[in-house]
Amino acid sequence: MCLIVDNNVASTSFFSNKEDNPYRLAYEWVRYGDGKLVIGGLLWDEYHDAYNDRKHSTTDRADLVFDLWRDGRAIIYPMEVVNKEESAVENECSSDDAHIIALARISGARVLCTDDPRLERDFKNRALVNSPRGHIYKNPSHSHLLRHQHGCPRTPPAR
Repeated sequence: MCLIVDNNVASTSFFSNKEDNPYRLAYEWVRYGDGKLVIGGLLWDEYHDAYNDRKHSTTDRADLVFDLWRDGRAIIYPMEVVNKEESAVENECSSDDAHIIALARISGARVLCTDDPRLERDFKNRALVNSPRGHIYKNPSHSHLLRHQHGCPRTPPAR
């Protein structure tokens, strides 16, 4: 199963080791289980920029993302592939996150961690994300979403 983590969650809580982190089960599933993190396009740039702008007292989050990728727990899609799909859906989105919708469509990922209500509506919109439909992971009560789906992972195109 693939999981997309919006930058508004990635830069604040997803990678946190705190007990009260609502995304802790999802992070541990990707880090130690058989889940995969999907990154690409503008989301990759957002991760990179957010991590470079912050001072981290423990492990740098960018290092964690690279560790996941190196360990085969993250799939990175090329910018040009995500941008092409983003162009196809940006006029249909109510949020300013068409790149997330594009990433879901090309990767097959159908679970999203986000705190953005407009992006949540877009991700659950069957006209944008369908077969299977998109789901939002916000807290441990959504742990049933941390399972494999047939549509993911779709292999990223060669660079």
